[in-house]
Amino acid sequence: MQKVTTVAQYLLALMLVIFGLNKFIGFMTFPPLDGFAADYMNVIGGSYILKTMGIIYLAGAVMLILNKAVGLAAVLLAPIAFNAFMFHLTLDPANIAGAAIFLVLTALVIIGNKDKFQGLVSSS
Repeated sequence: MQKVTTVAQYLLALMLVIFGLNKFIGFMTFPPLDGFAADYMNVIGGSYILKTMGIIYLAGAVMLILNKAVGLAAVLLAPIAFNAFMFHLTLDPANIAGAAIFLVLTALVIIGNKDKFQGLVSSS
């Protein structure tokens, strides 16, 4: 399981660098959206949210690459991965693959580092 976790950690870091930089540079184009999905992206695109996500992506990638504060990186990334997955599941199912990969890689990193989260789930 440790090898799977390590591969997932570095693949997730690579994904975060690419998508984090894209939040600032804008070198990738995304398919056009319509309806509620377009409305949602227009709202968050016109605010600070995407830049903040880019900072979190890049900070998470650095933590994962350096293998430092992996638990913190996972805690920061898990809600973003879940939100991206739910956005695509409910509003843009045709493009869910990237969000699903993001969620699975994040889950694998969390599972592989579950000892770091024992304090969060212990009853005492």
